[in-house]
Amino acid sequence: MFKDLITTLFYFLGWVSFATISTQSKIIGYPFVTLKSLSDGTKHNSTGVPYLYMTEMDVSGKDVKTNNKITIMATLAETSYCETENFDPQDPRCAKVLIIGKLIKIKESSPEYAFGKHALFDKHPSMKNWPVDHQFYVAKVDIEHIEVLDYFGGLKNVTIEDYFNPKITSIINLDVIFNNVSIIVIDDF
Repeated sequence: MFKDLITTLFYFLGWVSFATISTQSKIIGYPFVTLKSLSDGTKHNSTGVPYLYMTEMDVSGKDVKTNNKITIMATLAETSYCETENFDPQDPRCAKVLIIGKLIKIKESSPEYAFGKHALFDKHPSMKNWPVDHQFYVAKVDIEHIEVLDYFGGLKNVTIEDYFNPKITSIINLDVIFNNVSIIVIDDF
């Protein structure tokens, strides 16, 4: 369920809130949040797997070296949708997707590394010019849990199986709001 909504968010938003367990001396063990650019594939091959370009020189990069458990959150508040609908960013109708899992460093020799790097550079061309001496690497989120908040009444849990194998029943075209993005409505929810 919701894979197409989530991957639509990933593709058109480009960044997520990225939460780790801090290793900074003054806040060890506390949640730490930052922003990270991401991609879940190329324009015509959205995989649903969030890829990130990481470095251990970054605070969150140091955190995941010690404890790779992370949470990412994408929200429609990044788009004009919520403002157009007069939804406050905290309003549940201003949809949010939380993905909880482990950040996995992908082996540079693997085809998945090449795919993830291409997907990131395609979406975020400036990454190509980031300093080589910072030793950036491609990582992915090994998804363990997914929650969606898209209306009043609380979070909805989405199974990994439903996320990667959606049952498409109808398509709602939201061209005006998302510049030619289609959101798939999933049955059984």
